[in-house]
Amino acid sequence: MRIATWNIGGSFISSDQKNKYDLENIDYFIDELKSINPDIVCFQEIHVSKKNDQPKIIANALDFKYFKTFSIADSHLKNNEKLSISIISRFQIVSSKFNMLSNPNLQFIWRGKKAFSHDKGFLEAVVNYNGIDIRILSGHMIPFRKFGKNFLDGKFKEIRNQIEKIILNNEMPEIICADMNFDGEIDKLIPNVFGNGFKFILGDKSTTPKGKKYDKIIISKEWKSANSNIIEGKADHFLCFADVELND
Repeated sequence: MRIATWNIGGSFISSDQKNKYDLENIDYFIDELKSINPDIVCFQEIHVSKKNDQPKIIANALDFKYFKTFSIADSHLKNNEKLSISIISRFQIVSSKFNMLSNPNLQFIWRGKKAFSHDKGFLEAVVNYNGIDIRILSGHMIPFRKFGKNFLDGKFKEIRNQIEKIILNNEMPEIICADMNFDGEIDKLIPNVFGNGFKFILGDKSTTPKGKKYDKIIISKEWKSANSNIIEGKADHFLCFADVELND
């Protein structure tokens, strides 16, 4: 099974390759996904509105029958859009729910205006994979660095504990795909997850044009990974994917 994760930033790409994401182009993301032929894709910062249901557009373009989406907050990238988290799948999605994390209500000045931390969390989907129920999580974390904060600070321990509880509250084979907005060692952020046999499988390459490693694919002990890759491109996050299979 090939699983991918991508923060598509509302489907904006750079028109000049200078890290200014000013061109809305959903077809770019569709073409890139078609090129890797995934089975499941987890999205962060995907836009949803009455006239622009991006998860549905991409799912239809890839001929995926199943998709689930949760809209979280008004988008800072484009007016009248909702920042959303989504999972699209070739395999049947049996059930889904959203796990909201506590919002520390941080603020800073961005482009001359006050900006506030959005609600964040994990969309989970139970997927029937070849007759076996598996659990897929697509998540997005607050960019603490933009607020001058460190995600490892003691004041944010409750949020880190919530993340661990969400991930570990499960007995099915599990895959976590997330923009963690954290460039440090992931096992220090959620140590109990890795203490329970989970593995980070994406490798050591950067996942953004600015050289950061924010995006993660983490698998439970029931899985083995044969391959993973990060495809550099025109968006502010790269397309990340891995080939995984259940252990015999």
